[in-house]
Amino acid sequence: MKHDTKKLTKLYWELWDLPNGAFWGTPFFRLIPTKLIIYNWFYTKKERKFNRWMRRNFGEEPVTIEDVDPDLKLRKAINIYENHGHFGTTGSYQLNYNKKKNKAYIHYYLEIPPAYTYHDIEYVADSLQKSIEKPFLNFQQQAYLHTGEEFDLDSIKLEKKQMWNYFQDLGYYYFDEEFVEVEADTTLGNKEIDIRVQIDQGVSDAKISRTKINDFQIEIDSITQGNMDDKFYRWQSGKIRKDLLDTLVHVSPGEYYSLKQTNQSIQNLSQLGIFAAPGINYNEVDGDSSRLNSVLSMRTLNATTIGVNARGNYKNTGYMGPAVGLNLTQLNVFNGAENLTFNLEGYYDFPIGVYRERVSNSSGVTFGAELSAPLIKTPFQFINQTYSLPKQSVSLTANYNNRRDYFEMVSWTAAYGITWKSSPKITHRINLIDVTFSDIGNTTERFDTVVASNPSLRNSLIDQFILGTSYTFQYNNSSTESKLIGTYFEGNIELAGNALGLLNTIFTNDEKGEKRILGIRYSQFARFSYDFRAYLRLGKYNQLAFRNVGGIGLAYGNSEYMPYIRQYFMGGSNSMRPLSTRTLGPGRYIELDQAEVNQVGDMKLEWNLEFRFRIGPRFNGALWTDAGNIWLLKEDPNRPYGEVRWNKIFQDSYLTTGAGIRIDLNILLLRFDYGIILYAPLFIDGYKWVWQNKIPLHGPVIGFGYPF
Repeated sequence: MKHDTKKLTKLYWELWDLPNGAFWGTPFFRLIPTKLIIYNWFYTKKERKFNRWMRRNFGEEPVTIEDVDPDLKLRKAINIYENHGHFGTTGSYQLNYNKKKNKAYIHYYLEIPPAYTYHDIEYVADSLQKSIEKPFLNFQQQAYLHTGEEFDLDSIKLEKKQMWNYFQDLGYYYFDEEFVEVEADTTLGNKEIDIRVQIDQGVSDAKISRTKINDFQIEIDSITQGNMDDKFYRWQSGKIRKDLLDTLVHVSPGEYYSLKQTNQSIQNLSQLGIFAAPGINYNEVDGDSSRLNSVLSMRTLNATTIGVNARGNYKNTGYMGPAVGLNLTQLNVFNGAENLTFNLEGYYDFPIGVYRERVSNSSGVTFGAELSAPLIKTPFQFINQTYSLPKQSVSLTANYNNRRDYFEMVSWTAAYGITWKSSPKITHRINLIDVTFSDIGNTTERFDTVVASNPSLRNSLIDQFILGTSYTFQYNNSSTESKLIGTYFEGNIELAGNALGLLNTIFTNDEKGEKRILGIRYSQFARFSYDFRAYLRLGKYNQLAFRNVGGIGLAYGNSEYMPYIRQYFMGGSNSMRPLSTRTLGPGRYIELDQAEVNQVGDMKLEWNLEFRFRIGPRFNGALWTDAGNIWLLKEDPNRPYGEVRWNKIFQDSYLTTGAGIRIDLNILLLRFDYGIILYAPLFIDGYKWVWQNKIPLHGPVIGFGYPF
């Protein structure tokens, strides 16, 4: 089944040229070819700049039979099945026209015999010298070819590639992929093939012998490092600890050459963040092909960079506005590849979306600092350098936010974390310490009225102290350049207050009442969230994107409610478009005259579906729909109907839809959408759908980049 899918996918992309007006990336589902009509409308014999601009950006040249070349397509289709063991495949095609003879249809016909399978796979080492015979025979344990499988030319190519990597890692520097010969015997009958794998007998012994490193030098900014007694490698404007660099570079005199260790060394140096274009060159020692001289060369990046920016600021909470920032980066602060960054930004944001009149403007200042460094000796055995250089970081973020209609909030977060990869597609991050404190002040009468009648909101907002740990798992296989479907998943677990709770239990006898550390009440909770995405390629430029996000927070111990800054909300241009942030939910609860700070919950579920299609070189379109809501896990008399009804999750979810234009400016993608709320569970039965309630719940959505 796996091979059949592979062959059919190749056949699909090889045979099917999309006609003008193709929809969903398929040749058999067509709409009115508007882009072809635009192209013809603005086509003139005498070229004009405006006409050319319209054709390039909004038109599409007609797809003709000459462009398709059915003879070539048929030969390629036959080759696909021949390369997968269906020897003797034949085919033909039929060209049909409509009555006006302005449209043509091609029908391809293939006669495909059963595929040949591998009968016996033999690795022949009779004529090899002893130094390579054993590793050659041992390679069979990781071979791509297996008895009983269908013949596959791609697998044979992978076999040769894998063997090249195998011998390069063992020190055979001169070993070449072309040295590997794979012979196939198809005379057995019964659709079976015998495979014979061997090394070309014409290759000299020197080409298949192991090589050692004779001499190894390091050049930084063209300066050769030579003083072995010095504790640092030096260049004109800086230095780095020798023990650090020697640990990361796995090439040394007297050791056998290894492609794997070479690539690992280059990867480690690249990820330090202080060097550019690291590379290791090998040269044969004169008169001795068994020894290599090697040179590691690299350039240093600017140690200090300062930047000032003024930009349009967009936040996924549904606010946008101008922001002015200053950032400073200092590399290699303590001569151990410790990189320090500072960010200071002042902003003034105004809300966007359907309910923007109800939401106050927001202004404030954000300060952030992060010190990152390579983690050489990891505290956990499962963290290694195989796929990336593990990094440790200490960060501090402070924020002052003025919601002029409600309150002023001050918050800060400090964390120590480790990031590493366990495969090319899997990234882990664990925050061993994650501390957050937030409090509000200078509240308005409007906000005080809300809080006075809602003790749960007061408890979740005032004097929040969070001390915990978190873990994030990320799997990223979202690219669809070489495949039909791409996927992405990110999951996060956060636990807070457990260590403080244990200390309180040990050192105090108070089993009742509110517990405090240094006079501050601390929070205890567990929070779980996930983000799953899938991308289906539909033709060369079109894509169907799906996302499902969810989360749940459970307060316990010293907390009756989840902290406000850890509760879930919805809205904004990346979530439940065109609703503004914190303007829906929880559940069927409706907020009429009070602040939107009420509209947060303990649980979140959201589904998004978006069809993305090409309009022109810099213009793309989208049709989308969003569904979801937030809920409370227990009843709150101040927010009636806000609790989750497990058997009516979908009935209690909002549903929106819309369309939009994306303008690709290379460095930035602008997004303009217009959406409408199709279904709102807050209304009574019979008035939930837009055509029933007659309320104009629609509006524009502006954003930057794709929503997911």
